[in-house]
Amino acid sequence: MLKKISQWLGGLSGASSGAGEPLAQICLFGKHPGWDDHMEDLGLVTQLLVDVRRGLYAEGIAGNIDSGAWEKLAPDARIARFDHAFVWRQGPTEFVYGRLWASRDARGRDKYPMVACYHSRGLRLEKMAPRYAAIIARLTDACRRTDDSHAVRGEFLRESEAAKAQAPALIGESAAFDAACLKLAATDAALLADGHEGLTRCCYSIWREGEAAAKAIKAGTPRGSHTRLPVIDVAESSLGRGGSAWVWTSVAHDVLGERNIAHEGLVAIESLEFGHVDLICCGAQGRFAPTELFGLKAARSAIPAANEVPYTIEPAFASQVKARAAAWTADPSQGGAG
Repeated sequence: MLKKISQWLGGLSGASSGAGEPLAQICLFGKHPGWDDHMEDLGLVTQLLVDVRRGLYAEGIAGNIDSGAWEKLAPDARIARFDHAFVWRQGPTEFVYGRLWASRDARGRDKYPMVACYHSRGLRLEKMAPRYAAIIARLTDACRRTDDSHAVRGEFLRESEAAKAQAPALIGESAAFDAACLKLAATDAALLADGHEGLTRCCYSIWREGEAAAKAIKAGTPRGSHTRLPVIDVAESSLGRGGSAWVWTSVAHDVLGERNIAHEGLVAIESLEFGHVDLICCGAQGRFAPTELFGLKAARSAIPAANEVPYTIEPAFASQVKARAAAWTADPSQGGAG
């Protein structure tokens, strides 16, 4: 089994060395009862996956644990356990989608989660997102059911082979996927209530935090910016769990345009239990500080969502948001997310 895994990882690592080549790579890391401490990283063979593990886990979650930031929250303001889906978007066509959940090691230490994710590049998101979300869901459930490290390696190998087999049929552009996600935001009843007030506030917060990230990028500072957003009604779409995280990355990419912010990285993390999305605009080198991940365990009473914040917004900006929302409602040509 170990030899087969090594052959799989070695072959894929070599195949994915080209910066623009299509890619589908599954990865596991974090805490699991099959290991005495942090588990063996499985599938950590691309630079973006290394960046995700470092930013999300080794620096972000670890930084908040080491500083005691979450422990300082009042019990009613602290989210007790990890149960999240996330999208890490690097430029317009490269993504990591994943799930993280409460777990422990063989010694019972449970401060860190386990993470299952995949790195996609050059694949049609309207077809890829639901298929690979299903793969990650199966892998998540399988890892939760077993305490055996060999069983985890076996599940990883099986699902990696399934992802590799599906990838060739999914190569293509993803513009229709973004269009369908934008339409979901522009037709969400809660966001459109009271003259688009919720959507206007969210877009304003994204724009404002994007400006802060832009300054960090210009200064070469590896610090991002954070805003909290509400979940969006994606029940009629094929996005699956974490669908609001997909939608808000599309909205942020549209609001921020082609500036460096969107290309340095956008991270959207959806709380599957409490119904909000924490959006991070990465700073220089696609980095952000652990404080940007404070929201992982901070409830809405500690950090309200942008649609609940009474910002002072210029009428011209509000008009621009309404115009943008009208454009987003146009039917995408192949809206697989819709």
